[in-house]
Amino acid sequence: MFGYIRPFKPYMRFYEFQIYNAFYCGLCKNLGKNYGQIYRLMLSYDFSFLGLLYSGMNNNENKIEMQHCIAHPCSKKPCLCCISDLDYTAAAEVISVYHKICDTIADGNFFESIFFRIIRMFAKPGYKKAKSAYPEMCEKIEYYMSEQSKLEKENCSSIDQACEPTAQIMSVIAQGISDDVEEKKNLSGFGYHLGRYVYIADAYSDLEKDIKKKNYNPLYLNFKEIKSAKKFAEENINMSLNMVSEFYSKMRIPKFKEILDNVVYLGLPNYKLINKKDFKKSLSKTTYI
Repeated sequence: MFGYIRPFKPYMRFYEFQIYNAFYCGLCKNLGKNYGQIYRLMLSYDFSFLGLLYSGMNNNENKIEMQHCIAHPCSKKPCLCCISDLDYTAAAEVISVYHKICDTIADGNFFESIFFRIIRMFAKPGYKKAKSAYPEMCEKIEYYMSEQSKLEKENCSSIDQACEPTAQIMSVIAQGISDDVEEKKNLSGFGYHLGRYVYIADAYSDLEKDIKKKNYNPLYLNFKEIKSAKKFAEENINMSLNMVSEFYSKMRIPKFKEILDNVVYLGLPNYKLINKKDFKKSLSKTTYI
């Protein structure tokens, strides 16, 4: 994933942020235990949110303890001990990351992709394990990733078409959070529009870099002018966020609701400027609440 699904820290209580970090650390340890250390290096906050949503909707019991972390060996951090509760989330992360690595290799020439070919070699055993545990999810993600690659090779200028594979991938992953038929519908719509938001946000963030490097970017293909492209992206981001909020409001979430609300209603809108430098500027100028 891309790392755009984050909490809005200024409006979080201290214990809420501790819980959120505990899920991040628990997921990190789950990845290391079940899929190999390489995946711990590629963990994003997107999947911390997914793990929190999974636990919150299923109202699972959680145990948090202070434990040593690989990134902070000298001090203890809050960590979710029941890491088996994060099995689905960890598998979704592994499958998504592996296909992202494959996509990066396919997009670059041989010499540019040597590093990622080495990474893929170490990541493959973990991917096979995740694929064995969730074959249907893996098959669908693989299909939509191939569709994404086709659209990029065709230089597709349609924003809606370019967004579709990422939106479908997020929809597939979100559906697996609940076994309830009605909740699956809400999760499907929620994931779809969240994926759409993530894709446009990423295109927005990388616009200048993609123009300079002549990389594929549907925003630039549409407008050929940065200001117009960014304005269009912001309008589409707002539209996607409205739909995300609509489906989210229909979900029954008995646990961690306030933390999840923070991410959906504050974190996503306030991170639409995307890069950290602009995000810090936004806190001193305009805050979307």
